[in-house]
Amino acid sequence: MSNQTDFPNFLSALKHQPETAAKTGRDMLKRFNQHQFDQFDQGTPVAELVKERAVFIDQILKKIWQHSFDSNKFTLLAVGGYGRNELHPYSDIDILILCSENLVDNSLISQFITLLWDIGFEVGSAIRTLDECIQAAHDDITTATNLLEARWLTGDYNLFEQLQSLWKRTDFWPSHRFFQGKMAEQQARHKRFHDTVYQLEPNIKESPGGLRDIQTLFWVAKRHFNATSIHQLVQKRFITPEEFRELDAAYKFLSRVRFLLHRLKKRREDRLSFDNQQEVAENFGYQNTPEKLAVEQFMNSYYRNLRSVVKLNEILLQHFNEELCDIQTTTIININQRFQLIDQYLDIRSEQVFQYFPSALLEIFIILENDPNIAGIRARTIRLLRENLHLIDEDFRRDPINKALFIEILRQPRGINASLKRMHSYGLLDAYIPAFHKITGLMQFNIFHAYTVDEHTLLVIRHLRRFFIKEYAFEFPTAHQITKNICKPEVLFLAALFHDIAKGRNGAHEVLGAEDAQIFCQQHNLNEPDTKLIVWLVRYHLEFSSVAQRKDLSDPAVIQAFSNFVGTQERLNYLYLLTVADICSTSDDVWNDWKNGLLLDLYNQTSNALDKALEIPKTKTKKALLHQEKARELLAKNGLNVSDYQALWNSLKKSAFFTRQTPIEICRLTLTLYQRQQQDINIHITGRTQRGASELMIYMLNRDFLFGQITQTLDNLDLNVVEAKVYSTTENMTLVLVYFLDRDQEAIEDPMIIQLITDKLQKNLQNPNSLPSTTNLRRSRQVKHFNTPTDIEFREINKYQTEMSITTKDISGLLSRIGQAFRECEIRMHDAKINTVGEKAEDTFIISSIDNKALEQSECDHLKQILTDAITR
Repeated sequence: MSNQTDFPNFLSALKHQPETAAKTGRDMLKRFNQHQFDQFDQGTPVAELVKERAVFIDQILKKIWQHSFDSNKFTLLAVGGYGRNELHPYSDIDILILCSENLVDNSLISQFITLLWDIGFEVGSAIRTLDECIQAAHDDITTATNLLEARWLTGDYNLFEQLQSLWKRTDFWPSHRFFQGKMAEQQARHKRFHDTVYQLEPNIKESPGGLRDIQTLFWVAKRHFNATSIHQLVQKRFITPEEFRELDAAYKFLSRVRFLLHRLKKRREDRLSFDNQQEVAENFGYQNTPEKLAVEQFMNSYYRNLRSVVKLNEILLQHFNEELCDIQTTTIININQRFQLIDQYLDIRSEQVFQYFPSALLEIFIILENDPNIAGIRARTIRLLRENLHLIDEDFRRDPINKALFIEILRQPRGINASLKRMHSYGLLDAYIPAFHKITGLMQFNIFHAYTVDEHTLLVIRHLRRFFIKEYAFEFPTAHQITKNICKPEVLFLAALFHDIAKGRNGAHEVLGAEDAQIFCQQHNLNEPDTKLIVWLVRYHLEFSSVAQRKDLSDPAVIQAFSNFVGTQERLNYLYLLTVADICSTSDDVWNDWKNGLLLDLYNQTSNALDKALEIPKTKTKKALLHQEKARELLAKNGLNVSDYQALWNSLKKSAFFTRQTPIEICRLTLTLYQRQQQDINIHITGRTQRGASELMIYMLNRDFLFGQITQTLDNLDLNVVEAKVYSTTENMTLVLVYFLDRDQEAIEDPMIIQLITDKLQKNLQNPNSLPSTTNLRRSRQVKHFNTPTDIEFREINKYQTEMSITTKDISGLLSRIGQAFRECEIRMHDAKINTVGEKAEDTFIISSIDNKALEQSECDHLKQILTDAITR
């Protein structure tokens, strides 16, 4: 072993120069770390390195212990990963100091642990008497697990033997209780990670499918069989050699990733953050290709290993459950010639069922859906499902019975989401739809998509199912109401199944996915209307969200164009439900009240436009007149006469105010302006509007380039602008409406924060020529790891206005930079819709020249250059 020549110096320092022992130990540890890193680079298996490290630490601890203690009243034990002889470079060194009696003075132990810290070890320690140990282990399964893999290092061996004899007692965590405790522990841990292996930045130890899941199997096996390794379960015929090889390969892969993370970060690191993912992918030898980034290829391998662990963890723990907890079989109920229930768990009646009746591979899921009392599938049946996947070939897929069974799975009144998750977990979904296999574990390296494509797809179906269930109606009331008009839910689920199935291929995934859906529907004999609807939904599943978040929904032309595109109320209903489910399934952080309001607004307006019985204003002028009429009625109910606000309304008639605001908003804003104090700058903030965001209203003397000043102030306050509107009046006044959220995508209702925002704006707007200093804002550390190109496009709306669309990286102070560019180029901003998609900003602005004309080509080119420079500097 390396560093053996360092030991004499360390021991000498320990004996003759204790004050320098820590430094000598640190130097020795540093050289040992480098030795291990060199060995790792040369291809030494991590299993050897972590054992070598444990032996190295053993030697140091023993020598320090022997130097520090001359009493046999103590015993030093290694616990945790250290107890298993597995130590990664910067892992905690967990030790238990066992005492024969209560300590009066533990100064020697404190000195011992302090020296370990001084050398550079991260130490997790406990000091207990034997009785205290027994009591703590009785009370807590984590403590008991530590004792299960405790390893004697030095001291009174008799104390260690007394502690280990605990496991021979029938009242101390018997196998079935220990199993149940570890299962509960695992379920709670998985819940913290949303019960999915697919996280943007997974924890390789704690996430589902991680190292802890494999260790859980080992702990249960050790308790029940007294096994010293997972391999011994093969000898006991508890797992198959194939299962062991799959589990062992995953463990080695994850261990290598963990070792490399420690090495790269020079500290304990178990999370695969974005920067870590790229470094690890490069170290593993992955390279970018035109189809897929290196980091995406690595994460695809990572997720596939985790899926293997999850599947085997389920099978083996279910096997343990059957052996440990179902000791006496109480009931066996035959379902049909192929299946039976054993204590509420579904099982095959013969080992050859799937070979003789391949269609039973699909039939089993319909049985599960039809009986809510079935607790799960027995381990041997899960094994046989996986072992017989080869039966799902082209002949199987062409069989009319199997086609009918698959569609029937999607038509059941309950259990659809659970069945599809099981089918995917066991490999049946990938086998039956080969295109789905290509998106399994497919990661998209961005912040917006928190899950792999396959997991996202299943989450979309889960959300769609919840829309139909009354108990969850409170989550999405409109969606639940719409489902009452959905005659064929399976159409919706099939559209969801195929909406992202072409991700990762060359070409537009919605176009390619629609082609796949068309083939599937025809092969499964779906009728023409259903086929057309499914294909249309897949092809245009992005359209609803794009229009809602990027277009001016107050413009009758926009609504009319979208209603023409949708064509029917049926299509609108299906598309709305798919869109909501799709957005909610991308990330926990994407959905908010503001986005909900936008989608509802587009849905309701389009629905009205499709209703031929309703008279919908076709022009902005007619819409403005209708809104004014309804607003007058509301204002009268609030005690205002027409004469009280007619002058204000007259001054706004040439603006788009009455078109873009609803009658309720016109009433509310008119009341606010009527009640305002007569001052140069009037600022009013509404904490939460019906639209789900906070609203900033500014009414002041007309001034160009206000947008830059306002957005820079809000940027400095770390607020997120989602929409802005500027209305100029004929009385040389300007009305600005800005809708904003905090960084958690919530409206701001705290009066103190509202007052702070008001004061900052009041101060900064006093000087028309000054811009507030830019603060280096805290932005998500994740954003910096992405290279998002800047794309700026212009479209002339009419001779007065130009639409500018900009897609770029969501950098700090982006809106204030855009506002400054408008100022520099003498551009007037009329409307802004701000949409952030993960690390990407997708913003749309309605702009004009300073004299209210659409921009010339030369002006567009100049603005584009200024904007590009401002964003990339």
